[in-house]
Amino acid sequence: MERTRVWADTTGPGTGTPGEEVDLSAVALNSYTEWDPLREVVVGSLSGGVFPSWQESMAHTLPESAWRHSKEEGGLPFPAAHLKAAEEELDTLAEVLEAEGVSVVRPDAVNHARPFRTPHWESEGGLYAGMPRDHLMVVGDAVIEAPMSWRCRYHEGDAFRTLLKSWFRRGARWMPAPRPQLTDELYRTPGGMTAPEGERWAVTEFEPVFDAADFLRFGQDIVVQRSHVTNEFGIDWVRRALGPEFTVSVIETDDPHAMHIDATLAPLAPGRLLVNPERYVPHEMFDGWEILPAPAPALPSDWPMYFCSPWVSMNVLSLDPETVVVERQEQPLIDALTAWGFRCVPVDFRHVYSFGGSFHCVTLDTVREGGSAKYLGPERSSTR
Repeated sequence: MERTRVWADTTGPGTGTPGEEVDLSAVALNSYTEWDPLREVVVGSLSGGVFPSWQESMAHTLPESAWRHSKEEGGLPFPAAHLKAAEEELDTLAEVLEAEGVSVVRPDAVNHARPFRTPHWESEGGLYAGMPRDHLMVVGDAVIEAPMSWRCRYHEGDAFRTLLKSWFRRGARWMPAPRPQLTDELYRTPGGMTAPEGERWAVTEFEPVFDAADFLRFGQDIVVQRSHVTNEFGIDWVRRALGPEFTVSVIETDDPHAMHIDATLAPLAPGRLLVNPERYVPHEMFDGWEILPAPAPALPSDWPMYFCSPWVSMNVLSLDPETVVVERQEQPLIDALTAWGFRCVPVDFRHVYSFGGSFHCVTLDTVREGGSAKYLGPERSSTR
């Protein structure tokens, strides 16, 4: 697919004057927001996925109904029929994106069932390569590898290694975070949302850890939540790694099971924010933005969910500021977004839901049009 030529700094809603012209056919990575026109994307793969090996910190994020699977079946394959249906949905998503003019790349096949150990602990196996958004974050021309706190995910980056090397060889900046030890000192039994801030979460400040899916990109602003997998040490590492060009701001969410911000907030266009009405806490940085509370999920109550709540329904993927990929059976959400002026691209995805994510989780946008601009705070220009 032919990529277009864009300015390094946008001249639309953001501040900043046009900068150096960027030919997208000559860059490996270029992505500053969650909504600029999408040109290339990674779509994950659940093939060969296994249940995660249990660790106590999972109790604060996994549905209690799913604990048994990790405690008794860690390292064993996911149910074959459901996994096959989910992988077919991922393949269909790739086809739909290509039909929309987006280039799609996929991770390598790896053996997730292979046990491994460090000097400090061992795991019956890995997990999957289904959610590239958890492990990787593209900011401008850089890709950050996250130091995830679930021990079973220690080698998850292996599935994306070929892509990482390719991006680096083509000029991208490759920024792996410090590899964590994940010893017992990292974990605590949290005190809940009424506890002091540092004691709410399952991870301590022993070493920097974070999941990339706890961050959202708004041009020069990066928004992050503190969670059971992301600590202040990890947020500080991202802040220093990105440098003064970007502002990394921690926001409060009303989610005692917090793990990944993209089922709480979904910026769909400059000045337009889809929010989870049960978790969203208003923040002054979004003053002047239109806020749409997402309708309740349409998922049947008896649908198997191994890793997350049905609110993954609002985990949509923006193809551009007017187009959003949405689960086909989430009709209330489709109706709300259509009424808000968006074109919805419906794709069946409920089987993928079961494994902990939806369209935003299973993708990593590597190339979008546009560049660094200011969309949040008093320094921004009009968002519409």
